[in-house]
Amino acid sequence: MLIIWALLGVTVAAHAEGPATGTEGHYAVLSCKTGAPPPFATVDLLIGPSEGSNVWWQIEAREKDEPASDPLFQLQVLTAQPLFWSGNDKPFAVHRYILHIPQTKETIEYRDIHTNRALLPPWGSFTANFFPREVHESPSDQGLPKTCSYLGHILNLQSVKTGKVWTALKPDKVLDLDPELLIGTSRSFKDKEGHRLQFPPTTQPVDYKYVPFVEDDYKVMIEAGINLYVVQPDQMKFVRDEPVFYVCWGGEGLHFPADFYRSNLVGGPMFMDEPASIMSGDMAVMHKVRTSLDCYAVLEQRVKEQYDNEIYELERLLKQKGVNFGTMRLAQMELPIWETVFDSTFCQMSGGGSGIIHEARYQLDEFNQWMAERAGTQRKFTVDELLRYYYAFLRGGTVPFGKFWGTSIYGQCDPKIAPRAMDLAYDMGARYLWYWTSDHEHHMPWPEQLELTRSVRKHAAEHPRPSIFGPQPERDLVITIPYGTFPSIWSAFDIGDRTMLKKVQPVINKALDEKLDFDITVDDGRKITGYKRLERITK
Repeated sequence: MLIIWALLGVTVAAHAEGPATGTEGHYAVLSCKTGAPPPFATVDLLIGPSEGSNVWWQIEAREKDEPASDPLFQLQVLTAQPLFWSGNDKPFAVHRYILHIPQTKETIEYRDIHTNRALLPPWGSFTANFFPREVHESPSDQGLPKTCSYLGHILNLQSVKTGKVWTALKPDKVLDLDPELLIGTSRSFKDKEGHRLQFPPTTQPVDYKYVPFVEDDYKVMIEAGINLYVVQPDQMKFVRDEPVFYVCWGGEGLHFPADFYRSNLVGGPMFMDEPASIMSGDMAVMHKVRTSLDCYAVLEQRVKEQYDNEIYELERLLKQKGVNFGTMRLAQMELPIWETVFDSTFCQMSGGGSGIIHEARYQLDEFNQWMAERAGTQRKFTVDELLRYYYAFLRGGTVPFGKFWGTSIYGQCDPKIAPRAMDLAYDMGARYLWYWTSDHEHHMPWPEQLELTRSVRKHAAEHPRPSIFGPQPERDLVITIPYGTFPSIWSAFDIGDRTMLKKVQPVINKALDEKLDFDITVDDGRKITGYKRLERITK
């Protein structure tokens, strides 16, 4: 299961002999890359006061060995203990997390709005890499380990002071962040026109004129409830101290390591781009496949290859700029797939994708026509039935892997359907509600983004849901389809005569008639739980 921002909490047993309050260790940084200097020269660790059964501690890193100089950052953390000790490789409870960056004069505390506990940055193995850890069998001096691993390098204890006065950081802002509902716009700009140029789409689309977001635009978007942004370096200052998340595509303007302690910086790329759609247009593959299982196997491995590379994209870019990571890997574990081919969700999650967002171009007349032509279903579907059809594949393909799904409204989506698409996705447990910005008729005009966001935020406030990070509620029905099949009205990978689609669709229609809360998943031999009833479709 992927690392979830809000779930970094297993308390470990206390160390037998901990350092006393006011103990400070001054460490030199030893580079673990031959021929390259470390990214900073010194680290100071200070043990703070106890608070109940927990203890405060502080870490500071400096570019040079000049104790009187400003640190690159100062971090104060309240945990079950100052967790430097060997053997504590499990995640542990962090109760408070306060970051001070002298360069920008910011002091910020980060919290999860749902738990009121610290929200940590989402990098893979965050506590193991970004907190100092005692090297195996390291001796100690007055309770502090003499040798630690930290950010891919080694810390060597140079001196220890006792009786140091603890000065608690006073946050300028407490950012209560919501990692369970991410409403995001996909670019750092908006349309100049402020209205649709055309709908429905035509064969000769007209593009919009685009202008970068400015400070006042961010104020409007944040007030509306958009809480995930793609920013350019000159826009970062408008969001980094707000209760929103942001990605910095390309890594420009980021300072290592200070910025990477910000809990609301969540990566470089925002998403993986359409592995299934791209594969469906790859004739080197599609002219040779003979079965849907061929397509399934290739797509699963393509997702694995792409994800395993792209989660290190920000690391690669920073290395090009000279950052020395030593042995550490900077992994952006949260990298959902933006995809048109919704029925490939289970396949892509089994390949390692961290989540999926469907490209929503929902139009009811088109849906009814496709159902009639491809599934043989002569039925006038409702808007909710259309949406539940798509969402059943998305939710049913992610839940088995503990991953997350969502929908993204495009300019081709019927404006009459879009508000309900957002509300129902939220009700059914979606994590991602995004908008596509740019590319002629794909573009979602900015005023509509704001209007839809305000609407779904109001709906969410009036209809609170259980945590999507907790146990899932028992649902009415799960429909299982055979492994290696793609039985949907859209699929480019349903190699054959759509026999499987025609088997599945009557079962879906019956579930819609009975107004059941249902999912569609793949029967891959695992035990399926969480549903009152299972309907298995066989070949």
